[in-house]
Amino acid sequence: MATSLLEPVSAGQTRFRMQGLAPDARGIAVGREVLVTFPTIDWLVAFLGAFSDESNLDDLLPTMTLEHSRRQEGGHAILLRAAAGDGYAVDRLARIAGATRGQLFTGSGSVFVRWRGREAPFGYDLVSPMAASGEEVLVVDIDYVATYAAVDRMDPVELIQRLQLRRVPLPLSGISGEAERCGIKDLALALVAPGLASRVLRHLWRLEANFAGYYVTLEGDAGASLLLRIRHPRGRVLDVLHGTPGVELLAPASSRAAVQLGYRHPIQLASASACLPGEEMFLFRGDVGRVERLPGPPRFVDGRHLVEATGTAHLRELGQLREAELEPLQVELQVRPASNPREPRGALIAWEQVALLRHLVYLIPPSALAASRVVPLDEGLVVITGSSIGNRGRAAAVAGMGAGAIVPLGRRLGEVAPGVLVADGYELWPRVRPALTRQLLGLGPDDHALFLRPDTDPIRVTEAQLLPLDAALIGRLRLSDATTVAPELPALTPGQVENRKLGRFALWGFGGPPKGPEDEGRGQ
Repeated sequence: MATSLLEPVSAGQTRFRMQGLAPDARGIAVGREVLVTFPTIDWLVAFLGAFSDESNLDDLLPTMTLEHSRRQEGGHAILLRAAAGDGYAVDRLARIAGATRGQLFTGSGSVFVRWRGREAPFGYDLVSPMAASGEEVLVVDIDYVATYAAVDRMDPVELIQRLQLRRVPLPLSGISGEAERCGIKDLALALVAPGLASRVLRHLWRLEANFAGYYVTLEGDAGASLLLRIRHPRGRVLDVLHGTPGVELLAPASSRAAVQLGYRHPIQLASASACLPGEEMFLFRGDVGRVERLPGPPRFVDGRHLVEATGTAHLRELGQLREAELEPLQVELQVRPASNPREPRGALIAWEQVALLRHLVYLIPPSALAASRVVPLDEGLVVITGSSIGNRGRAAAVAGMGAGAIVPLGRRLGEVAPGVLVADGYELWPRVRPALTRQLLGLGPDDHALFLRPDTDPIRVTEAQLLPLDAALIGRLRLSDATTVAPELPALTPGQVENRKLGRFALWGFGGPPKGPEDEGRGQ
């Protein structure tokens, strides 16, 4: 039976055989550093990507080192070393490392022991002291010891910058339908090839897009490319740019990094600002497999300064106007059928239905009833409510619904201009300004014009001819005078107060009201 090289740490243990271990607040043995071994670099990238999804990678990068090491017993491994925090932080690293085929050890210097598990909830300690020779790293597990020697070192920042982008499928409905899913809802970047800059600018100008840009010279290109920044891009703009050869649409991944649409970086760049040093702008291009580092912060110029006018026409100053008399064109207003619905502003009710209107008046809200007016005509009773002129019309509009919309009687009238009512289903032709319509009809400030039927002449109704609806339909209530009668009851006699001694059972009462003089004589 193999001898165990580690022993579980007991609760409250403070002394350890291995140097560098110390109990944290929970009593867990934690070293000054952690060491994570990965079989290949692909699993290392998976670990960094998973960690950046949950936490800020900038907390790990300042103390992190990467080494490609050879195992003395045979094989290779990638070693990730970083400063250890408390037990909670190391537990998170161990969980992510286990999901990405990595093993986590804790310690310091050149000796590391296995991190705590179910069999040892407070961690492990060496059974007997061990030491590594030279620059080797000694990794001690329960039943084996592995010795690693560094072959070469890798810069974490350079590694993350040089990672190959991974393709992601685009929505089948197109970018315009799911722009937020592609990461370009509020802001999009476009890298335009040198020969297409003027055409793309002209197209964005026609679409009235909110864009800005500046010219950059990329490595290996003879001319300068155009980098555009489009704010709140519309769906049509995105579809055209993405489908144009020579135009690369990029989604911002952080304040100084953007990734080409259709690709994603293995690391969440928003949580790894330390990987993008300085003030440079990083463009991750998936089609060409390159990372463009633009010097200095981007200085975008508003798009109106990038577009030039190509027309040859020049404006001519206007001289003296020609004096001429312009005769007005005589146009007759006609009533013709219309299909556009209008809110009812009145109703023409036949005289046979006035009795029904008297019963329906109880359904009209008080505010609309007070603002409604009527005018009796030969054709019937016209109820006007909600007109755009007069104080009563404004009160009906505030009420929300007029009497003409509530009463299901007669023919409804719609308003085509302030105070101009036309039968429902018709309109005035030609369509002119509302103020001009009243002027052509010769209406006064408070006059109304009623087009009750298309084959009859309109009717002018003045303000004095309009009657309140409530006063016209509701009769007067006659009040009868109240009559008083003389009281027939005898006057009340002065009251008497009598003090009587309570019996044993006082709550039972006194057995009735006190006896009067006549009752005393009757009892004898």
